[in-house]
Amino acid sequence: MKHPGRWLWLFLLVPIAFGLARLRFDVEVFNLLPGDLPVVQGLKLYQEHFANARELIITVRASELEQAENTARTIAERLRERTNLVVSATWEPPWLEHPGQAGELLAYLWFNQPPPVLQQLTNRLAASKLAEVLSATHEQLTTTLAPDEIGRLQYDPYGLTRLPDEVAGAAPSLGQGQEAFSSPDGKFRIIYVKAARDLPTYRECAEWLKEIHGITASPGVSVGYTGRPAFVAEVAGGMQHDIQISVGGTALIIAVLFWIAHRRIKPMLWLLTLLALILGSTLALGGLIFGAINVVSMGFAAILLGLAVDYAVVHYQEALAHPDLSIPEIRGAIAPSIFWAAVTTISAFLVLNFGGLPGLGQLGSLVGLGVALAALIMIFEFLPPLFPDRRRPNGVKNKSSVSPDQPSTPHSRGSPKVGVVKVRMVVVTSTVLVLGAVFVLVRGFPAVDPTANALRPRNSPAYAAMDEIKKQLNQNREPFWVIVAGDTESEVGKKLDQLQAVLGRAESNDLVAGFTLPAALWPRPEYQASNRVAALQLVSERDLFKTVALTNGFNERALGLLEQMLDTWDRAAKAPGVFWPSNELVQWIFEKVTARSTNQFFAMGLINPLTVTGPEGERRLAALQADLPRGGVWLSGWELLGSAIFSRVKSNMWFVLSPMLGLVLISLLLAFRRALEVLLSLAVLVLSALCLLMIMRLFGWSWNLLNLMALPLILGTGVDYSIFMQLALRRHNGDLPLAYQSVGRALLLCGGTACAGFGSLAFSTNAGMGSLGRICAVGIGFNMIISIFLLPIWWALFQGKGGRRLTRER
Repeated sequence: MKHPGRWLWLFLLVPIAFGLARLRFDVEVFNLLPGDLPVVQGLKLYQEHFANARELIITVRASELEQAENTARTIAERLRERTNLVVSATWEPPWLEHPGQAGELLAYLWFNQPPPVLQQLTNRLAASKLAEVLSATHEQLTTTLAPDEIGRLQYDPYGLTRLPDEVAGAAPSLGQGQEAFSSPDGKFRIIYVKAARDLPTYRECAEWLKEIHGITASPGVSVGYTGRPAFVAEVAGGMQHDIQISVGGTALIIAVLFWIAHRRIKPMLWLLTLLALILGSTLALGGLIFGAINVVSMGFAAILLGLAVDYAVVHYQEALAHPDLSIPEIRGAIAPSIFWAAVTTISAFLVLNFGGLPGLGQLGSLVGLGVALAALIMIFEFLPPLFPDRRRPNGVKNKSSVSPDQPSTPHSRGSPKVGVVKVRMVVVTSTVLVLGAVFVLVRGFPAVDPTANALRPRNSPAYAAMDEIKKQLNQNREPFWVIVAGDTESEVGKKLDQLQAVLGRAESNDLVAGFTLPAALWPRPEYQASNRVAALQLVSERDLFKTVALTNGFNERALGLLEQMLDTWDRAAKAPGVFWPSNELVQWIFEKVTARSTNQFFAMGLINPLTVTGPEGERRLAALQADLPRGGVWLSGWELLGSAIFSRVKSNMWFVLSPMLGLVLISLLLAFRRALEVLLSLAVLVLSALCLLMIMRLFGWSWNLLNLMALPLILGTGVDYSIFMQLALRRHNGDLPLAYQSVGRALLLCGGTACAGFGSLAFSTNAGMGSLGRICAVGIGFNMIISIFLLPIWWALFQGKGGRRLTRER
């Protein structure tokens, strides 16, 4: 095979330069998921519009109620002083900390009611009835024993806080509402912190969070952090950890294994140099193709290192085994094996794009691109600097060399000699593996985990803090999110009304345990337009309200809420369009359930699912989903995410495995052109699959939505070893010792590095990538061991049938 000319490599410099300029890293886990699934679309909308990108949630857990309350207050006060870092720190409900701001919300809720409801209020507050209303308030103050009621009436003599029953829940009580800030016993507190600036990148999140840690450290209590800044910083730290452990560890293992096998420093350093070049070039080309590379997809680096080294090691071992051959002759002999091995490996990774997970598809594309680059570089550039005296052909073809495509037969090449003891050992080992796997698997196959746990990081403090919040606030099961979108406020309002009716029926039919919708908070343009006259009428009577209250025993302080509400009604009635309240208290409430973009409006509600699981739970959920309004309504949640994606991955498995199986068969047929050798390679794959399932069952590993993609990877990557081994046996006329010397030792090193590359992912901070790495490492390891130690004997036995001569080993 002729060298294409080193000047051709210069053409790669231009796309590599453009790729490095475009390259950026994406830390959003939702970008790993299929965007056409409604549950994923709902999660992305939630992340974009309702999970405040600048909000950090701090948890405080203490042994005593007062200690927890004092610590939460102290932390909030410290943070508020750092205005360069924090714009707000809320440790108790805003309507308790700033009760004076509640008037705007109350006025808005009245202004947002159907006109007859607001008209009832204006009728009740008619000039002739004001004295009667205040008299009733005095009577309640003298008869009630409820502290909350006394506090309310002292600041609301006209009963403006008595909203209609259907909207009363939307306005917080002035004495209650700790549910989102404290556990029932008060020993667990929550602080909501908003950053003073946007935190678009993971570096900014990590730096900001580091400063927050320094401010909030409190001895004697347990402090946790969750929310987007914490998650993003954690993912970034996990990425750095994964790259250091997986890439650095894999490179170290490659160096150690190469040194153990060859004890030569120059080829080892040259190999590591080329691997670094391949890795950097692949990353740059990935930036050119994708622009953004997800941090989970960065797992490609360790996998690529483990696979790319194969092509160099096979070349090097062949050169050592045949010192009389020139580099072009070695290249001509070994290149077909590398070509077919690279084709199957590249195909195995590229088919991940059909698995339904864009994140894994990106990883597969990067590995496939890197393997193609590695095959070219190692074929043409690895040997020349190591054997400068063997760059040119000798001019006389070595008689012992055999064309890799020319099949050898026992009659034309001599019968392979196989020791009887070795044959018996291989037969016994093969039988034990088959029977052992069958014995384990008849008791059951590995379990299946259909949840979204594979997408979560392992040992995550941010997730631990979130789970602690759910536990302390008695959220036994995470609620579903229902998100409504529309082009106008009126459109969203109509959908909320439809949804209210649907969920009401669902609750009556025991499909859900309960629900909360922001229907009362959502602005109703048609109601507001009709209520402007009534609102202005109330505003015009401001002086009358004040005079009557003062003459009936109430002071100026009792009129503060009334003044706020009248000011709000005045602004609302004069507003040119739809009125949205805007003070700090209202914003804190509204940003949890409403959102506005340049051309769309969004509202979010919560659905509390029943604790029923299994088929019955799935039936009830399906009935709920079927009844939801179509168009602009998304039902989502982490619990729904796992089952939806797992169903997608399962349904796509045949689209992944079928072409992979076909490609493997075609590659084997083209590589061998003999049915026997194709069947032997398939036997290796089947036996290694049985062994993998046995190991998974014994160690309690389960299939999940990420590690299911290990199947095409093991299939496409593992078959390489049987291709290399059988073509080596052909080249050496069935001489097992020579095949071991030239290729067997190289495959041991190759398999070890491939297992190291995949195995390093087992230490990934992402649970799914860790399970994917474990399963691939075990599956490929079995493929390698069976191909090196069992396959040659199988090959010799079947090739030598009828003419084989067994020799007894001494």
